[in-house]
Amino acid sequence: MSSTTKRKLRAEVLPAKRRTIGRLAEEAGVNVETVRFYERRGLLRQPKTPASGWRVYDSSAVWILHYIKLGRQLGFTLSELKALLAKVGTGRPFCKSVQEAYELKIRLLGHRIEQMKRMRRDLKKALADCMKQSARGNCPIAERCSAPLVVSLGQKQEARNGH
Repeated sequence: MSSTTKRKLRAEVLPAKRRTIGRLAEEAGVNVETVRFYERRGLLRQPKTPASGWRVYDSSAVWILHYIKLGRQLGFTLSELKALLAKVGTGRPFCKSVQEAYELKIRLLGHRIEQMKRMRRDLKKALADCMKQSARGNCPIAERCSAPLVVSLGQKQEARNGH
């Protein structure tokens, strides 16, 4: 059965206004298991199960899932997003919290960029040194990495032989 057929059957069984977990996931562009994962992590409130057995989500659930997706794209962790979501509906305090979180994330990214620039510079220097040495027939990286291994293996072998 095609996914279109399944959607049509669901639409016939459920009234148009009822947003089940499948419909919620589809609207938000996530997998049903993602919705359940966010529920378990406390990011999304799980609606009570009615007598019919079909949980129904309101439009705020779609907003929350979109908010989580955006936050993840911007580099926020789930715990950071959970802390921000706890302030939803508080008006200015929520907006202020989001602004502060963005500012902090920007500062952290700046630090990481500087760190990566230093790493890049160090790698370029190491590569240049390596290329100079290898032109002479030496490989300083292989020598540096293998020397302790050879020594430690040799020492272990000697110890086993009783030397």
